[in-house]
Amino acid sequence: MAEESRCDYAGPERRVGCQTADDAADRAVKKTFSILGVDVDSPKEVREFQESLRFGDKLRRIADKGLMGTVVAIGTLIGGAIVYALTRHN
Repeated sequence: MAEESRCDYAGPERRVGCQTADDAADRAVKKTFSILGVDVDSPKEVREFQESLRFGDKLRRIADKGLMGTVVAIGTLIGGAIVYALTRHN
């Protein structure tokens, strides 16, 4: 690595930017989103990706609520069956 491109750590509160690190981070982000099928240089694609993530989150929340409702319903049925079985033998 050339001496000019090195970014030496200057202490716990380093304030100077490191262009090499910034460039590497930019390339890594672009590559990651490219793998996901999103061009980060296209605001429309980024917006669509965000909407897709929000939609997925909404579906997950709905599924979680549905699962909780199913558990409550099954618990209620079991409890009702137990009460019925205990009170039926009068």
